[in-house]
Amino acid sequence: MQLLEHIRDASEETAICDSLLRIAARYGLTHVLCGVLPGQVPAAPAAQAQILFNRWPDEWLLRYFDEGHVHEDPVIHRVLVSCYGFRWSDAIAGAPSPAADRLFGAAREHGLADGVAIPVFTAGGTRGSLSLGGARVELTDRDIAMLEIAAGLAVDSAGSATQHRKTARDLGLTPREYDCLRWTAEGKTDRDIATLTGLAVRTVEDHGASLRRKLNAVNRAHLVTRGFRAGLLR
Repeated sequence: MQLLEHIRDASEETAICDSLLRIAARYGLTHVLCGVLPGQVPAAPAAQAQILFNRWPDEWLLRYFDEGHVHEDPVIHRVLVSCYGFRWSDAIAGAPSPAADRLFGAAREHGLADGVAIPVFTAGGTRGSLSLGGARVELTDRDIAMLEIAAGLAVDSAGSATQHRKTARDLGLTPREYDCLRWTAEGKTDRDIATLTGLAVRTVEDHGASLRRKLNAVNRAHLVTRGFRAGLLR
């Protein structure tokens, strides 16, 4: 439950992936890729553009889309019609083909011997797929059910993080100002924030002054309150 809470409270892609893979690692799953899918198998450029969060082997991710494997991937075809998570190997067995054999032979070269795919849905109801893979996977049906819960929380967190970034842009906050606001809400001092972000203390102080001006706040506590009211913080 603590690991699930970490996923729920994650506010950026790195934290979402880290928290999800802490749960998945016990099953031999070391990589994750989550993306939104339209109502039919997407064209490669469209699919790549709709990735929500990603901790996939870089070389394989590029190769997968560049070579158009999305069109022949039995996992993608099954996730578009399934309501529950399933093993990649089950999808391959259900729709055998030379193309699928070549696809997953190539995936094994990148440490993805097998995995689990989970249908997910955004807050707007759009269907997506969350895939977890690894070199040596040990999964029971009960394990997949647990991962379905984790996957749903991860997608909710990703959507929330995206909305917060959009709200920040609408209010004229820069990405660095938004980072400083989040760390301020965590109780960090300007010097702490400088260390965490790699910025100079004076730069952090300038960001703080800009944030107070943009959010009409008089001090740090008021700034955090205004941030919550504006929907920038959770």
